[in-house]
Amino acid sequence: MSPIKLIFICLLVVSVSGCSSIKNPVIYYNNFDFSQVKTYSFYRSGSAFFDSQNLPHAQRGSIELAIEKNLDAQDFHYSDLDSADIIVTYHLVKKQPKDYLNYNKAVLFCAPCLRANAWQKNNIDWHVYQGGLIIDLVDPKRKRSVWRSIYPLKFKVKDNSQELNKKVMAAVNNMLMHYPRK
Repeated sequence: MSPIKLIFICLLVVSVSGCSSIKNPVIYYNNFDFSQVKTYSFYRSGSAFFDSQNLPHAQRGSIELAIEKNLDAQDFHYSDLDSADIIVTYHLVKKQPKDYLNYNKAVLFCAPCLRANAWQKNNIDWHVYQGGLIIDLVDPKRKRSVWRSIYPLKFKVKDNSQELNKKVMAAVNNMLMHYPRK
């Protein structure tokens, strides 16, 4: 069986089993010093992250605004990409597993690495599911994800933009409240 087929099957199994409950939607790298983070930034358009998923600008804006409001409320400060302590990325999990794989590649997230000693281990229930919003915090020096969270958006066809924004804000707030303060 080809590696792509195997990954697709794994994602499908995870998608089906992933919607049962939300316990702790966070995994992170224990050896990263989260207490030193004071500033954050986002990747610019045209970056590998930005090009890893086709999202409308309005949806990107909604997600980024929710992240900015939350991080600003936690006393983090927006900074230029070159001087930020952390880079914030996000991904909306859709039906296409290729989008998710491209996103993981862009933020250098490696699922098998979760079993390594340096990853937080008390969350064995973490998994990916369709309709989930993923937020990653990327170490700008290594260009690799050091923190990841997922939360369901539960968008409905009848939702207007205000309802969609409320769901994004609630998801972002839920995820970022689990930021590790060492």
